[in-house]
Amino acid sequence: MKALGMIEVFSFTTAVYVADIAAKAADVKVIAFDRNRPKAADAPAPLVMIVKIEGNVSAVRSAVEAGSEYAKQQGKFIVSHIIANPADTVEKMGYLMDINKDKFNKKLPKNFIDAEESKQKKSAIGLVEVQGLVAAIEGLDSMLKTSDVRLIHTEKRLGGRLVTFVITGTVSAVKAAVENGVKSASALGTVYGNEVIPNPHDEIIKFFDFGGEE
Repeated sequence: MKALGMIEVFSFTTAVYVADIAAKAADVKVIAFDRNRPKAADAPAPLVMIVKIEGNVSAVRSAVEAGSEYAKQQGKFIVSHIIANPADTVEKMGYLMDINKDKFNKKLPKNFIDAEESKQKKSAIGLVEVQGLVAAIEGLDSMLKTSDVRLIHTEKRLGGRLVTFVITGTVSAVKAAVENGVKSASALGTVYGNEVIPNPHDEIIKFFDFGGEE
């Protein structure tokens, strides 16, 4: 590994969006999403996520700067850092990953060392991150009824107190679904994040199984 870049942000949704921006900004690989919990009770979201990328130093720097800038604009940025020529143990830690393997992406590998490039079909993805399972399911129901979208991933954190649903479909369908999902979920709980990613980068697609169950 020539360089390891890390971007620490609040919320799973922000992390995925930041990773997409970073991957589109330079020739880097997104190697893992890891997580922590914030110390402050008034944090922008009750979950801290770390995006890890690797590549040459200049590419990693460009990617980290691009991803960090977006997180700062959203008020979700914590810290970013680049390690050139990381030691072997540090490199192994860089590949450590914490992302739920629910029924929609059981094929997700333990890490992406020497992983093949994704060959999955590109389409938009949408994310809605909600406090509380009841509110989250209400939001999901609204999303699926709004337009032709499909659930491809569920991320449950804090014992189900923080839930992120990831859907896919055309850009217009995903936008409409996310908008209505946020509206419905907000009536029952707090929405900590929502994003629509048109044409997500292959480095993001590989983390989700677009061929999952209907």
